[in-house]
Amino acid sequence: MSVGGGHTADARHSTFETELSAATGGRPLRMHVGLGPDTDSALITIALAHPDITEDMIANARRAFLMESVVADSDTEVAELPEEQIDVPGAAL
Repeated sequence: MSVGGGHTADARHSTFETELSAATGGRPLRMHVGLGPDTDSALITIALAHPDITEDMIANARRAFLMESVVADSDTEVAELPEEQIDVPGAAL
């Protein structure tokens, strides 16, 4: 599964911070902005809990974002490698 919608790490981080600010501020969230499903779920939890948001909720959202960013960044790195640099034993490219 690919997360991040092809956005750069900086763009994903900016999007996450914008959506986290919206959730904690009681403003509507934008959907389908390239964040992962766990991050979206954590942000929705925060938005629904407003104004009774806990630090744990925010920490959960940040943790989900970081974990899904690692996946998105690794997907991007593999996709950018030229075919001759991808070595899969027993597979012909």
